[in-house]
Amino acid sequence: MYAYISGTIDYVTDNAVVVDNHGIGYEIMMSSSDLGVLHHGDEAKIYTHYQVSENNIGLYGFLNRDTKRVFNLLLSVNGVGPKGALAVLSVLSVEDLTYAVLGDNEKAITAAPGIGPKAAKKIILELKDKLDLNDAVSETLDRGSAASSVNSSIKNNVLMGLTALGFSSSDALRALNSIEITEDTTEEELLKAALKSINV
Repeated sequence: MYAYISGTIDYVTDNAVVVDNHGIGYEIMMSSSDLGVLHHGDEAKIYTHYQVSENNIGLYGFLNRDTKRVFNLLLSVNGVGPKGALAVLSVLSVEDLTYAVLGDNEKAITAAPGIGPKAAKKIILELKDKLDLNDAVSETLDRGSAASSVNSSIKNNVLMGLTALGFSSSDALRALNSIEITEDTTEEELLKAALKSINV
């Protein structure tokens, strides 16, 4: 119904923003990560999803179309509603969620309030074929800080190396997710650690 709403930020609450568009205030529910960058008086363009259910009518917003796309994917998972989907996107970026899903990292997904192990397993199972690792890496490199971009580039190179060695993407990602990557981590160090993790 509404593809996006542009206007002036009137005020921000713990879980929503009110956007003034030609004298009409639209209350839009958003993830805490998106809300954290919005302030009174800012001009903003918010991509929206209008949700109607038996118990609720709500407008949900996102600062970019990719996050909206992933929100809709989360809604397609049986048992995950709009509040649960926003909770996931509040603790995980699209890129981090992609890594978590493809790496079978239930723990990362259950960090979202209201998302238990059962729901996390469903999210992983149903979204594994719908999220693309290359898109996640590209988004990270495009939008991330210099440090996170370097780390993501190293992680991606090692991932490609592991898959070239015959390991599955899931096993490779699971291994990489278990390793703490710092600004000083080299590709060689990460590859050795990942191989050790996989072979344990």
